[in-house]
Amino acid sequence: MSLLASCGGGGGQDKDSTLPTITSVTASAPNNGQVLLTASATDNQGVTGYCFKTDSLTPAASDSCFGSATVKIIAAPTSPNSYFVWVKDAANNVSTPFTLNVPFPVDTTVPTITSVTASAPNNGQITLTASANDNQGVTGYCFKTSSTAPTASDSCFTAAASKTIATPTTPTRYYTWSKDAANNISSAFNRVAGACSTAGVNASLTSSLPAVCVSTNLGEFVLELEASKAPVTTTNFLKYVNDGYYSQTVFHRVISNFMIQGGGFTAVPISSSNAKPGTTYPAIVLETTATTGLSNTAGTIAMARTNVLNSATHEFFINVVDNVFLNTNGGGYAVFGRVISGLNTTVQSIRNVSVQANASSEISQPLTPPVINWAYQLK
Repeated sequence: MSLLASCGGGGGQDKDSTLPTITSVTASAPNNGQVLLTASATDNQGVTGYCFKTDSLTPAASDSCFGSATVKIIAAPTSPNSYFVWVKDAANNVSTPFTLNVPFPVDTTVPTITSVTASAPNNGQITLTASANDNQGVTGYCFKTSSTAPTASDSCFTAAASKTIATPTTPTRYYTWSKDAANNISSAFNRVAGACSTAGVNASLTSSLPAVCVSTNLGEFVLELEASKAPVTTTNFLKYVNDGYYSQTVFHRVISNFMIQGGGFTAVPISSSNAKPGTTYPAIVLETTATTGLSNTAGTIAMARTNVLNSATHEFFINVVDNVFLNTNGGGYAVFGRVISGLNTTVQSIRNVSVQANASSEISQPLTPPVINWAYQLK
């Protein structure tokens, strides 16, 4: 019998007892309230699992914390913290822990609300919609009628960027805040929303003509429309009103000793990218003042147009002084109504905004263009 045979044969390999080694663990910059931890490790037979924990208790190889992924996404810490990482191999050898003691930068940047829009009243309700940004992402919005700032835990905060409320019977000031994952709270954004004011409604009731209430960020004004004298122009204007087309358009051209013009753009400068999207109707036939008997006097509303007579669509202007020369200038401009409420307040405020040169060097482009929140037909 051979000596080799008497040794039992087989010549099996020794059990792997070499521990894996973690060479690095990195943490990404916070992004949208999250941080990405990434581990790198080596082992003589290959690494089979990674475990990421916030406690330093060494896991068993069978611990559920082990997974094949080398990365782990965690909520961005709001204060310095330690993370512990282990790896294991096929023989269930578990490495010594790698401790990541890098203090995560505390996010102190507050979110910014860029706008809050209000829909036109509909079925007794209006909808407030907020837009906000933050370096790590916005996580909540709060809408209130009180100016008292909420805490981050306040129940008014929800993930929804809009809130539908019963239409206030009078214009009401609403305050909106946003917060981020680190519970930083923005400054309040306040705006007035609601139905047309009592004064506006009463003004419309004294007129036998169709009336439109226009809400802007500088207040409201009410128009009466000459449906009988200027039927084509009035019908066209009301199409855009009732489509909600004028919501979030701006007064893009303001000349304080002439007129204020709006209804075509959502921002300045005037450009195709700032043009109001939505349905536009065919240009209308010019109803001259000679035909209608109306005149471009202070407080009247008329249609803007190009040099082509029958080119008016949705842009309009309000005369802030008597501009009777517009009755015939270049073929004339079609007057179709007048301001019956808000002329000395809201229209005056729009007239007085600061302006600068536009692309044509005309000093008429508002530095902060007044915004039309909505326009709707009262009667």
